[in-house]
Amino acid sequence: MNKLTLIGGAALLAIAGAAMAQDAGAPRRDRDADLTRQQAVERSDRMFARLDADHDGRFTPDEARRMGEQRRAQRMERMFDRLDLDHNGSITREEMAQAHARHRPGGDRAEGGPPRGGPGMRHRGPHPGGPGGPGMRGQRLFGEQGFATREQFRERALARFDRVDADHDGTVTAEERQAAREQMRGRIEERRARRN
Repeated sequence: MNKLTLIGGAALLAIAGAAMAQDAGAPRRDRDADLTRQQAVERSDRMFARLDADHDGRFTPDEARRMGEQRRAQRMERMFDRLDLDHNGSITREEMAQAHARHRPGGDRAEGGPPRGGPGMRHRGPHPGGPGGPGMRGQRLFGEQGFATREQFRERALARFDRVDADHDGTVTAEERQAAREQMRGRIEERRARRN
């Protein structure tokens, strides 16, 4: 299996999450429903249309960065709204204490509990290797040309589809999706074991 295809696909999925989040009004798809090749192409085209902000037929690192910045700003706004319990535009110490109590087992911070930012915590800041950054993932997604086209999105979507469609009948079922997830988990665990 081509590592570039896998990593490029993962980067596309990360960006796709941003695009899907922007289209909050759309009905949620049933993750267990069967998916045909034609539906995979249609989904890829819709995703590309959301990502290609200036509609020039190219998804660029600048568009990816702007989308990431927009998502971070939206997350910060939602977080502020959750903390500002009386919705007066400021967060008091009491509101902060209540927020901490809501997120701790038993309401209070357990003594000797796990520190914040420990193992398993996801890094939320800008990532230099991310889709809009100069690192390896950005290079694999946008290639030497410096952008991705609708056709490239389709090719990657169909390559992923074909990998998951184990019986090659043109339809990905819930069982095939689950088997692909388990294979991916196994590969991730193997990589972790090799690093340790």
